[in-house]
Formats: sequence, structure tokens, C-alpha cells
Amino acid sequence: MASRTAEEPTSAPHRGAAVSRRVAAHGSAALPGWYRTIAAASWRFVAIVAAAVAVVYALVHLRVVVLPIILAVLASTLLVPVVRWLKAHRVPNALAAAAAMLGTFLLLALVVAAVAPSVADQFGELRPRAEDGLREATDVLAKPPFNVSERELRDTVDEGLARLRENSGPLTKGVQSGAVLLGEIITGLIITVLLTFFLLKDGERMWGYVLTLIGGRGRHDADQVGTRIYTALSGYVRGIALVGLVDAILIGLALLIIGVPLVVPIMVITFFAAFVPLIGAFVAGLLAVLIALVSGGVVDALLVLAAVVLVQQIEGHLLYPLLMGRTVNLHPAVILVALGAGGILAGVVGVFLAVPTAGIISVVLEYARDRPPPDSPLVDDGASSADS
Repeated sequence: MASRTAEEPTSAPHRGAAVSRRVAAHGSAALPGWYRTIAAASWRFVAIVAAAVAVVYALVHLRVVVLPIILAVLASTLLVPVVRWLKAHRVPNALAAAAAMLGTFLLLALVVAAVAPSVADQFGELRPRAEDGLREATDVLAKPPFNVSERELRDTVDEGLARLRENSGPLTKGVQSGAVLLGEIITGLIITVLLTFFLLKDGERMWGYVLTLIGGRGRHDADQVGTRIYTALSGYVRGIALVGLVDAILIGLALLIIGVPLVVPIMVITFFAAFVPLIGAFVAGLLAVLIALVSGGVVDALLVLAAVVLVQQIEGHLLYPLLMGRTVNLHPAVILVALGAGGILAGVVGVFLAVPTAGIISVVLEYARDRPPPDSPLVDDGASSADS
């Protein structure tokens, strides 16, 4: 008892001081800790979003310069192995870069010359056949067991086709016409070719100069992030090109076996559709099914649909894991959001660049979380920032 009474006089002043501090607290000090934390995070988030919006706005308006830079980097990822092989055989840097670009151009010219006549002859029939397929599909849905209103279906289809013919909507936003568009295309093409050449020839020195602008620990981080981003882009571009090629070949063989016309144009569309994940495969498959419906009826359409589903399963469970590895590992929901945002912000170009951009962001976040670097069977282990 004596000890307790001895402590009471000493503890009472402390309690009084605590009460006085709580009474005197005002402003931010009077707010709970969790409230101050959320407020601080909120204004920082708003600042980051505002900065991102400003960057995107500037990039869209500087597309004549920005887009060629992006295309040159992507093209260099495809040509780096050839240049590296030539340099290993003691070919000078400039000659190796020029030979790789010239050889690629000649190869593309041969491919175009081989398929252009048949594609040009059949592409004119592609849109009318697809439109007829949509109308044929409405007739099928209007009959049992679906019994959907034929009039409503036809009105919806006609309205959708009319909108497509008008070439309006977010995917074509920013596309100009006339001399301005022609000038932008020519200027962008020249910049892309020259930048690709210099990236292949002097990529090491260019990247080394960029690193000299960053000092201390930041230089090592920038080198690591740049290396990982370039490795991821290399694996993505090569992998998606091979996936599109295999898809086109498999779909073409299926259409030939079933007896569907316009095989070559559908193969071309299937190849390029691979560069727009999820949406591209759906559009190319739907086009093939509609043409089969017009040319051979419901049975052929169902066979083509089964072939498309089978090819997509092979792609998703075999080709992507084998060819892409961990290069760009994104959830389908993330891909859909990226495609939508890219289409709204930059039209067709934004849709094309949406997934690589999302992949780059993923690589940066993984580096920040100390994750292992991206890996792909299609990228040499020796790939380094020197090639970027």
C-alpha cells in the first residue's frame, strides 16, 4: 500500500500532461494516423497520374518523332541477331547493320511479290463476303432453336456495317488525310530507317552515353532496367511474330481442307492480328467463320469454328509458353485494359503498342520488387544493353 500511494503523486502529473496535449492538438495533428497516411498517398497518386497524362499527351502530339523511335527499337530487336553474327565474322559495324537491313528488305520484297497478286485479287471479295456472312448469321439466329427477332438482328447488323464503312470511332482517331498524312508517313519512314541503322551500328555507344548522364547508384539501376526492357521487347516481338506465323499456317491448312475460299487474305489477317492479343485472334477467327458460313453453310462454319478454337488452344497452351517464356507475362484482364486505353489515347497505333507498353511497365515494377529478369528461348543470354 505504501508503494502505491508513493507512485500516485508522480503518475498524476503525467496523466495531466497527456490530457493537455490531446486538448491542445489541432490541425493535422488532431487527425488519426491512418487518415493522414491516406491523404498523403492520395495527393501523391494524383501528381503521378497528372504527370503520366502530360507525358502521354506530349507523346501523342509528337507522334511523328516518337513513333519512328519506337518502331526503330522494335525493328532493331529483330535484326540484332543477324548483326551480331556478322560482327562475329569480322564484318565492320556499319556494313553489318546495312547488310542486315538490306537483306531484310529484299526478303520482304520477295514475300510481297509472291503473295501480292493473289492477295490483291481476293481482298476485294473479302468485305462483301464478310458482310454476307453477318447477314447469313442473322438468318440462322432467326430460326429455331434461337428464334431471335430477324428484324431487330438485321437492323443491328446494318447499323454496325454502316458505322464500319464510315471509318469512325476511337480506333481511327487521329488519322489524317491528304498531303499532311503523306508527309507524316514519309518523314516517319525516313526517321525509322535511319534510327534503325544507327541503333544497330552504334547501339553500345549510344546507350553508354545515356548512362553517363546518370550518376551514382542510379546508373546501375538504369542499366539494369534498360537491359531488361530491351530483352523483354526482343522476346515479345520475335515471339509474337512466330506465333502469328504459326497461327496463319494452321488456319490456312484448316481452311484448305474444309474448302473455304479466300485462304490467303485470311492468313495475312491472322498473322497481323497476332500483334493485337485477344481481340486480334477473335476478329480473325470471326472473319473466317463468316466466310465459311457464306461459302459452305452452317456445317463448314462450325468446322472452321472448331479449327479456330483448336488453334487458339495450341497457341495459348503451347506456342506462348514455348516462344514467349516469361518475356511479357500479363493477365488477360490487364491486356484488355491496356488495349482499350491504347485505342482511346492513340487509335490503331495505341492498340498496336498497348501490350508492349504494359509489358515494359511490368518489367520496371518487377525490377523494383527484385524479381528475376525476363527470359525467353528466343533471346540470346548475351543480349545486353549494348544492343538497345
